[in-house]
Amino acid sequence: MLVKTGRRLFAKRGYGAVSGEEVVAAARLTRGALYHHFDGKAGLFRAVVVDAMKEVNERIAQAAHGATDPWKALELGIRAFLDVCTAPDLQRVLLVDGPAVLGWRAWRELDLEHGVGLLRGVLRRAVSAGQMAVPDVDTASHLIAGAMIDGAMIIATASGRPSVRRQVEQSMLAMLRGFR
Repeated sequence: MLVKTGRRLFAKRGYGAVSGEEVVAAARLTRGALYHHFDGKAGLFRAVVVDAMKEVNERIAQAAHGATDPWKALELGIRAFLDVCTAPDLQRVLLVDGPAVLGWRAWRELDLEHGVGLLRGVLRRAVSAGQMAVPDVDTASHLIAGAMIDGAMIIATASGRPSVRRQVEQSMLAMLRGFR
């Protein structure tokens, strides 16, 4: 309940504008519950970020599920990821407040923990199918994930301009075609 309530409030107004007291009041819980489960507002925010990252991962997996081959799954997954990056609530929690509140290193560790596994799996399948050639799948996974995060940051700061979303997708897919 705290994660759901915190996510709604943090997404709407941002981490800095929401107090721990406001979250527990909206969740109809006590401040003690916040500290017992999350050790305060910062711990709750970390849980909110993890929850949002898991949601993104699920959306990507769902989008790529019906793909006929690994390359198509990769394309569909990237498109789904970029679509998710246009959602204002996810932008605020994951791309704006996430790195600022948690710190880049902690945020990136969470991103690698919750996002790179899916990407690594599809890259392995694409390499095995002869659709891609990369010297090392693990390294390529990290580099591609980094490019995807930078693309997401570009989209998040573009003030909702659809042309930016399209440019990021076109550039990302063109870059990946270099591995074919």
